[in-house]
Amino acid sequence: MYRISRATTDYIKRYTITPAGHCETFLTIKNVPRPRSLPILGTKLDFFLAGRGTMLHEYIDARHKLLGSIFCEKLNGNTDLVFISDPTVMKTLFLNREGKYPAHILPDPWVLYEKLYGFKRGLFFMDGEEWLNNRRIMNKHLLRENTESWLEGPIKRTIDNFIAKWKGRAANGCVVLDIESELYKLSTDVIIKVLLGTNSSTFESRHYEELVTIFSNSVKKIFQTTTKLYGLPLNLCQRLNLKVWTDFKESVDSSVFLARKIVNEILLGRHETNGLIKKLSDENMDDETIRKIAADFVIAAGDTTAYTTLWTLLMLFENGEVLKELRRKDGLYVKYVIKESMRLYPVAPFLTRILPKDCFLGPYKLKQGTPIVASIYTSGRDEQNFSNANVFLPYRWDKNDPRKENLSNHVPSASLPFALGARSCIGKKIAMIQLMEVIQQVSNNFQLKFNNIKNIRPITSQVLVPNKHIELCLTLRNYNEKE
Repeated sequence: MYRISRATTDYIKRYTITPAGHCETFLTIKNVPRPRSLPILGTKLDFFLAGRGTMLHEYIDARHKLLGSIFCEKLNGNTDLVFISDPTVMKTLFLNREGKYPAHILPDPWVLYEKLYGFKRGLFFMDGEEWLNNRRIMNKHLLRENTESWLEGPIKRTIDNFIAKWKGRAANGCVVLDIESELYKLSTDVIIKVLLGTNSSTFESRHYEELVTIFSNSVKKIFQTTTKLYGLPLNLCQRLNLKVWTDFKESVDSSVFLARKIVNEILLGRHETNGLIKKLSDENMDDETIRKIAADFVIAAGDTTAYTTLWTLLMLFENGEVLKELRRKDGLYVKYVIKESMRLYPVAPFLTRILPKDCFLGPYKLKQGTPIVASIYTSGRDEQNFSNANVFLPYRWDKNDPRKENLSNHVPSASLPFALGARSCIGKKIAMIQLMEVIQQVSNNFQLKFNNIKNIRPITSQVLVPNKHIELCLTLRNYNEKE
């Protein structure tokens, strides 16, 4: 793949005279490589033929292979989007160019919904001082050193209960599970228990389990329907009340209603809890802000950790030697397994920022307000960043593993599943604790067999998901069998 240094020699230079009379050269967005486009239609026909939103990660990956590590394209509308995949440029974007109040691109359907119905949502939708003030409070309880000490309790207890239920269901032989739904419910349950803490029995009932099931299915539909709207004339779909819009609206209505119901229940009994909601209340955060932040937190939990868990289990099933190694080694190896899974299947295949002021990105001087898209899926699978890039090799992350000597390329900053900088994923510690615990426990306690995974591939549904329904045939592990 072409690097930025190649691009600097390929395009016409612009000139400016500094106050001291020196002549400086720079490139602008007009010099950024672009794909061929048709009058009026632009590249929309290419995009539709490639599969629209569901194949966006592969569409952009192909563009990078053709045009290099930075290119510009109008995907859906009249706005130039600048796509980058060079790890050095991505690191510069997140650490040096995003500004005090990092802004990102929001999905158009979500923006229209908020505009139409005046509904204010959590951290993901906040900007400026409002975002900064609330983010600082959240950082204190979720990201600072030693926050694991209070997070591990509710997370591990939830996973212990989850594994115990799986053991009970598999006690009499193989049981077939809808693995996506199971993991969705687990991720939702984990976040709710983080909101509650460890000293509350709230929501421990069959009614609660049914509520989590309904809520998880509703959240899944938000992401599915958002992807279906991508590339369509959104305002027209809404004005005509087309099914593709009404499906999206109904899924958001339902998810927000249920999320706020859950949060309200916790708020009512907050003084009997020691979880995140109690901690936010103790910071004098008002109840409505807590509702917005916590409800969005619950909504965001499902897709991210659920699908990372699913892809990791699939990789272990397809790579039996890695599974054996995971069972033999200490707890640190599971972290390498997860990092490798997230490199190949980043839950967010794209990360975005909007430039807060005129600045250089690579060799190009870009204007304030330019939207930048970091192609995480592409950078993680680039041979210049990772040798044997399409092979699942967890040991590449272990600096002490002698096998790593055979891998000449290893650029950790090319794999950014949680982003970098001030607006990196607020839930990354929660996610890693959950992922490490559930992958280790499932691997240690069960034999895995997946049905219907022939020709499985990822599609984009805001996050990377399998292209078809997957079932897990679960049996208890026989510890007497030699591995």
